[in-house]
Amino acid sequence: MMEPSEIAIPPARILLATDLTSQGDRALDRALQLAKEWHAELHIVHAVDVEPPSVPAGVNPIDYLQRYPRARDEVLRVMRRDLGTDELGATVHVEEYLAPAPAILAVAERERCELIVLGETRQRLLGPILESTVEQVVRKSPVSVLVVRDRPRRPYRHVLVGTDFTGEAQQALVFAAQLFRDASITLMHAYSMPYSSLLDSTSEAQGWSASDLKKLREQVEAAPLSPERKASIRTTVEEGPPNAMLRRYILDQGADLTVIGAHPRGMLFDAFVGNSRRIVDAVPSDVLMVRALIPSPAPFSPKRA
Repeated sequence: MMEPSEIAIPPARILLATDLTSQGDRALDRALQLAKEWHAELHIVHAVDVEPPSVPAGVNPIDYLQRYPRARDEVLRVMRRDLGTDELGATVHVEEYLAPAPAILAVAERERCELIVLGETRQRLLGPILESTVEQVVRKSPVSVLVVRDRPRRPYRHVLVGTDFTGEAQQALVFAAQLFRDASITLMHAYSMPYSSLLDSTSEAQGWSASDLKKLREQVEAAPLSPERKASIRTTVEEGPPNAMLRRYILDQGADLTVIGAHPRGMLFDAFVGNSRRIVDAVPSDVLMVRALIPSPAPFSPKRA
């Protein structure tokens, strides 16, 4: 069986998805920083969901295509001009006749990319009815996905890892601790206590909190990390909806990356983060969804008193 520590090997191939707008600049800068830090190949993909121009009858095709260039040629020109792809040493992929999400997933599979990086967009064609490109990729990708929201002024320094005590969450913790070696790590568990509105005191809540703090330390100790790295990991338990608690911690403590474990079959753990739309909307920092290995390790089992 594959060990969780195996996923901590830096990705050898990173795929940046861009729509060539200013919204993608932050994702580009972060992808460049990570590719340089990890000595990884950088691939860049852009989808062109349009038909090529048809040359009217009796018109010189060369003159016409110079005035109305094919979408693929125009995209390549813009990418070389604006992104400097030749100087970056990146491999450029222009996918024609595909919507963005299928194009991104197709290139990731074809090029065996191990991490997809893309910028956030909150624009939806029909409001909440249809998923955005980010949401589709996060939900369907067989590999880990980094959603970039902030301007990458420096490497990640403060990483928040959410846990529900599952094997996937354990892999996310190891991934974060191994890949971002110079960053501080906080491991958080958020819970909603049953019938809390009927309780007259906080003794029950304090009991739950103490029990979960013990489980968190046991999860850290069970991780295949060095003793020094384990000792550096902070733990916290918050009472409330996980999405809200993640958001509050980030705003209060300034975490610049949130890491969440995800099912290997492509669905996020509903027990901790709900659906992909909620987690992407709720967290104000960059978000890394760590896709668990197959087969997934057995869930972490805390010791019973």
